[in-house]
Amino acid sequence: MPTFDFLHIDAEVENGKIVGKAEGVLGDLVQPFVKQFFDKLNTLKVIANVNGGNVYNLFNPPFPTDAGMRFLMRKLKMMMTKQAFPVTANIAITHDCQCKCIHCSADPFKNKSKKELSVEEIKTVVDGALDLGATLIIFVGGEPLLRKELFELIDHVDKSKAIPMIFTNGLLLTQENVDQLAKAGLATLNISIDSSEAELHDSFRGVPGCYKKAFEGAARAREAGILTGISTYATSESLKTGMVEKLLQIAQDEGFSEVTIFDCIPSGKFLKDTSKILTPEDRKQLIALANKFHESDHPMGINAMAIINSAQGSGCYGAHSQFYMTAYGDINPCDFNPINFGNVRDMPIQAIWQKMVAHPDFNKRFHSCRMQSKDYRKKYIDPLPDGVPLPVPIEDIPGYFEKSEQENMVLT
Repeated sequence: MPTFDFLHIDAEVENGKIVGKAEGVLGDLVQPFVKQFFDKLNTLKVIANVNGGNVYNLFNPPFPTDAGMRFLMRKLKMMMTKQAFPVTANIAITHDCQCKCIHCSADPFKNKSKKELSVEEIKTVVDGALDLGATLIIFVGGEPLLRKELFELIDHVDKSKAIPMIFTNGLLLTQENVDQLAKAGLATLNISIDSSEAELHDSFRGVPGCYKKAFEGAARAREAGILTGISTYATSESLKTGMVEKLLQIAQDEGFSEVTIFDCIPSGKFLKDTSKILTPEDRKQLIALANKFHESDHPMGINAMAIINSAQGSGCYGAHSQFYMTAYGDINPCDFNPINFGNVRDMPIQAIWQKMVAHPDFNKRFHSCRMQSKDYRKKYIDPLPDGVPLPVPIEDIPGYFEKSEQENMVLT
């Protein structure tokens, strides 16, 4: 990621608000943007305070820490260079898992004939992501706590540049593991919860007692100073039956800092099944419910992807502000998108990122989640043969090299 030694931003918290000033040769030029950024930040809900910095959501560093200022610098560099740089690196360190989730998005990536990256190879990717500008390193799986080097990897993340997070099923959040996570410097963790009903969650996961152990483990993490969130998803049924709302209330009562609600995305085992995509009415209901909880006096925040990944929000994060890496080193736009742009054993993550964002269908922010877009699915997902090994190199997409008008069609 290019750096600007002639630009520096000083910021601090005054009466709970962030104030800052751009200094250096470009200071006067970018000060209006910096002020606009902090003015917007100061309208957001503060869900926690860490080391004197405001936490607005678990997917960004506290402001105005050094890592938080790198987040702002990334936005300035994107504006000046007209290039995209990742803010988030989703890094799978294993595809092993104790659960047998019927809806697992990562399960099709599991390949016993492939060898998982070594800890040193993963560290190289982490360093490359930081070089590109990432301020959030998420270690995922499978279940990341099944990889014994997880603590070493968390410790390796330069905390002045980024915050480390994990997504976990919660089964291994023992006191010993939680203490090691805290010692390594884990900032946040998200436990995956499928339902407000323990029996349903356990049946979806295929592990009796999974629900209870996840909540118990999250409580230990909070006691150790780790911020905790819940990652869940909404379906038409869970909205209509009130299960989503019940889970949000449980999260408040338990003391979670945040709940992230994903749309039900056709991916993984259900790559070709679009029947669970939310209807426009479902989205309205979900957004209203999320706003109700987020705007309450309770400090817990809500991230509803129904609005965040929409044209009214940020659109699709894939290949614009994030990438996903399988445990074998394959780089995809996101963990739900099975289109592959290269492997870190063949080329550095920086080169793969440049290849991805240079592609005509990925060189600008997409207006919505690509995996829920009929146009995107028609071009990239529908042509995939049933049972094809995932992820699929973009060069292997049927018709990719055909000389036709559609070959160079840019999705809109």
